[in-house]
Amino acid sequence: MQRSLLLFENAIHSDATMKLYTKGLQNFMQFVGYENKHDEYASLHSKVIDKHLEDYVLYQSHRKIKGITVRNYLKPIYLFLDVNRIQYFPKAINRLIPRDKTKKGSSKPFTDKDIQDMLDYTNSSRNKALVLFFSSIGGRPAVLTDPILCFKHLHVMPHGCKAVLMYENSDEEYWGFLTPEASNALEVYRDERIRNGEIISQESPLFAIQKKNRFKEELYLSIPALNSIFENLERKANIEKIKTGYRYDKALMYGFRKRFNTILKIESTVNSNIAEKLLAHKNGLDGVYLKPTREECFEEFLKAVPELTVSKAEKLSLKLEKSESEKDKKILKLELEMKEVYKLLEQIRN
Repeated sequence: MQRSLLLFENAIHSDATMKLYTKGLQNFMQFVGYENKHDEYASLHSKVIDKHLEDYVLYQSHRKIKGITVRNYLKPIYLFLDVNRIQYFPKAINRLIPRDKTKKGSSKPFTDKDIQDMLDYTNSSRNKALVLFFSSIGGRPAVLTDPILCFKHLHVMPHGCKAVLMYENSDEEYWGFLTPEASNALEVYRDERIRNGEIISQESPLFAIQKKNRFKEELYLSIPALNSIFENLERKANIEKIKTGYRYDKALMYGFRKRFNTILKIESTVNSNIAEKLLAHKNGLDGVYLKPTREECFEEFLKAVPELTVSKAEKLSLKLEKSESEKDKKILKLELEMKEVYKLLEQIRN
């Protein structure tokens, strides 16, 4: 392999980023006429490379590509130049990027009705499990593939919940949790895979690609496949969305994340720092030094379970369960108080 490309690839530490950046660099190399000539390109004079970068940005601007998208196009190119110690002037290049003047979209969370409509418009146990999975963890799509999320990352928790270890063995590693509703949907999906002949092991992907109605454990669900599933679900469920600029007010996948964020922040009893941990946010110094255990995170997550639950029937069941639990606690408290009263009476008599 060409050394310049080898340095570039070794500077990338996730499979998802590797695919994205490799494609981005390839597009640029095709544009400048140096496809598969990375070492040759790395030896060019910096003035030539600067001109190429300028031309590339101007070309994208002419195509009416949004500024934020152009910045993303430049990221793999900048990385290639950086690791190969090639001088260029990013500040000057970035000034050529068009400013986005349209109002940003993707600001609204999915509602319970939106999510219930998605569930109602699919018969697939996998798709139902996916909808409730992302409703419950509020995670980014990459949690499925970076690394591939497997059954070994799943842990049984009290109250019918499950814990999910995301981004294992990376700086981004954190715990997410599944509500009883989401846990049950995942179990239904798993059992269906077993009935269809798949041997489920700890290394099997949590979500798999379906081929000819058969499951094959080596075919994990990729991000493009995930996006395709949710595009179809949202279209069939006729989710109400308003286009704002180039985007809709409810994002394809991040509508789940925004709902999760809203619920955790509105539920005032959830510890704000742990809420940030559950969202995989870097929260100032607390984000660096605060290292809550899985159990501590779970205790805070439990407070939000009623609101994170989608089904009205499930919500009602949780409320009744909570009411019964509170009633039992009150009865126990009264019994203890009565015992204390009896002890006092006995002491007075004696």
